[in-house]
Amino acid sequence: RKHMKKRILSIMLTVVMIMSMAVLSGCGNSSEKKEDSKEEKTDEYTIGFSVSTLSNPFFVTMSDAADAKAKEMGIKIETLDAEDSSETQAQQVEDLILKEVDLMIINPVDSDAIGTSIMACNDADIPVITVSRMANSGEVVQHLDIDNYEAGKLVAEQMIKDLGGKGKVAVLEGIPGASSTNERQSGFEETLKKEAPDMEIVTSLTANYNREEGASVTEDILQSNPELVAIYGHNDDMALGAVRSVEAAGKLENIKIYGIDAVEDALTAVENGEMAATVQQQPDLQIETALDNAVKYLKGEKIEELVNIPLKLVTK
Repeated sequence: RKHMKKRILSIMLTVVMIMSMAVLSGCGNSSEKKEDSKEEKTDEYTIGFSVSTLSNPFFVTMSDAADAKAKEMGIKIETLDAEDSSETQAQQVEDLILKEVDLMIINPVDSDAIGTSIMACNDADIPVITVSRMANSGEVVQHLDIDNYEAGKLVAEQMIKDLGGKGKVAVLEGIPGASSTNERQSGFEETLKKEAPDMEIVTSLTANYNREEGASVTEDILQSNPELVAIYGHNDDMALGAVRSVEAAGKLENIKIYGIDAVEDALTAVENGEMAATVQQQPDLQIETALDNAVKYLKGEKIEELVNIPLKLVTK
């Protein structure tokens, strides 16, 4: 009988052990399923997008295209308008860092000032892609833009052709310190100097990429330079402001106006003969490409450090 009891006890212990192993095994499977589930969700990326200003049609087009592209890709995008303030942009980037976005796309207000914010992203291990304007410090995984020097060069070449390489010219510059401002100016200046030494830049003043400032600065330029034959605006908003003031002064037939961006109002102005030309730089394609490359980078794929979107000169 003692032998029988020992045998029963042994069987019971064996059963308990088997059941325990089954339970542990089940727990292990549950844990694995949770891990699998977690891995499946890694595609649900959140991208922070800091845009310099949404008062400029160019960047409105970019922002709208970003929303549409993010929806198509199944990712989240949080867009913040810096309202052309470096201080506001710095605070907004800090907010996006605290929200732990997966990647940051930044269109800098100022190429120098944004460096501190990009270095903060670097410290937080948040990769950064810059669009339209580059950063002069901090590490970015990609800069996506047009060739701004080439844009200025295209405008200069068309102006030389239209005016026979002679005459007095004024320039409306973009935001001081922005890479696009510097490059659009140097491309224009160097081309005139090389190809049309008889064309003179009589004044070059900032209007901060703003239409209203473009109009008011142009008023002052016209009063001081009655022999002006052309105005080059670093963007279409300033050029359209110039159109308003030149038209008000009754000189639209005598002064040719050029811009960059090919926003809808500028294309209409070119068609109507109010502007001589603009350069198309496709803001929608810029941000769509940036989002494509952002997801590629987050998935571990290699992306190019510099991407230039093709340019096209638009004339009547």
